[in-house]
Amino acid sequence: MIKNFSQLAVSDLRKKALKIVESGMKAIFIKKIFQENIKIKNNFLFIRKEKINLDKFNRIFIIGFGKGSSDAVLTMEKILKNKIDDGIVIDTSHKNINSRIKYLKGNHPIPSQKNIKATKKIINLLKNTKKEDLVIIVIFGGGSALLTYPVVNLNIVQKINKQLLKSGKNIYEINTVRKHLDRVKGGGLAKFAYPAKIYSLICSDVPGNDLSIIASGPAVKDKTSKNDAKKILREIYSNKSDFLKKYNIEKNLIETTKNEKYFKNVKNILIASNKVALQEMKKEAKKLGFKKVKIYSYKIQGEARETGKILLDKCRNKEVLLSGGETTVTVKGNGKGGRNQELVLGALEKISEKSLIISIASDGKDNTNAAGAIGDIHTKKKAEKMNLNPQNYLQNNNSYNFFKKTGDLIFSKRGANVADLMLIIKL
Repeated sequence: MIKNFSQLAVSDLRKKALKIVESGMKAIFIKKIFQENIKIKNNFLFIRKEKINLDKFNRIFIIGFGKGSSDAVLTMEKILKNKIDDGIVIDTSHKNINSRIKYLKGNHPIPSQKNIKATKKIINLLKNTKKEDLVIIVIFGGGSALLTYPVVNLNIVQKINKQLLKSGKNIYEINTVRKHLDRVKGGGLAKFAYPAKIYSLICSDVPGNDLSIIASGPAVKDKTSKNDAKKILREIYSNKSDFLKKYNIEKNLIETTKNEKYFKNVKNILIASNKVALQEMKKEAKKLGFKKVKIYSYKIQGEARETGKILLDKCRNKEVLLSGGETTVTVKGNGKGGRNQELVLGALEKISEKSLIISIASDGKDNTNAAGAIGDIHTKKKAEKMNLNPQNYLQNNNSYNFFKKTGDLIFSKRGANVADLMLIIKL
């Protein structure tokens, strides 16, 4: 799974650390997850503990969106074969295959006209479903950007998304705003598919696995209001309130679908989360001879540059500390990087001869072509030799170029998007 494993494994400690992380990545390999959780027998479809009698339905539709959704739907297509009548998937990659399902490519993390066009195709397909139809929705992280039908001009949506992503706000706050500017988010997709029977299979990239937040909860009844969104917008535009007034943003906010009838035929199933990866990492660490292995948190949040230091402080001597979640980056510079790279860079000042830190995006893309980074004494020595000041790179949010120079970027194949995985080792 880690493409540059051999180049990074320059010490025994690094080799073990990378093996631990790789075990977590393998555990959330998309094809593996869907093959293990979805079976078909005697015209019954089994999704985890759910048993669905396919004889009860006239037609079967598959909808997918988010990073990795195309791999998941492709696996499902091989399981269901010719039972599928139609379907559409929006992902960041494109599958050019002969299929009843249309695999469409969209943009992430900023929505585009391509995303809107693809979303409208999904809506038009779902509008024609009836009570006797089955709709299976595959939802992955990144779905907020890829599945979008905004109530305001795309240019405005793009500006708001860029501001949200660099504001330091967490995913709960970011998706609260997104929900109230979009017709399909916050249960909106379930409304378009009503009265068909819906099973949505959700792969969580959200700390705590709140189903109403993952991909902005398109098939889940929403708990937030447009007043919540208004408050967050005022906070992030506190110095630019003229933007909100100029485009009448607050007046354009909409309430999400609250009518219970649109959700009575919906079953939301969490099919994967970081728990799968972290439990496997714990097993691998013990297999490699580490006696003290602790999962610190499944839902860590906080400013990336501080979180790495906190985790190092929490890790005791002769311990492996594992964590999962999603940190935030308040962007003040104009450098290149991602939250995982910034987390490791921020922690370097606390790294000693006997400690190591890795942070990696489970989907293999940490806002760049790198999945994350590794930091240890080798990193510090290389930085000193090259006269690189970590703080200067940190101030400019330029973690990617720092680790590119030290050779400590991690490149990975795509796993299921279950947010970020972090590993600390102290000898």
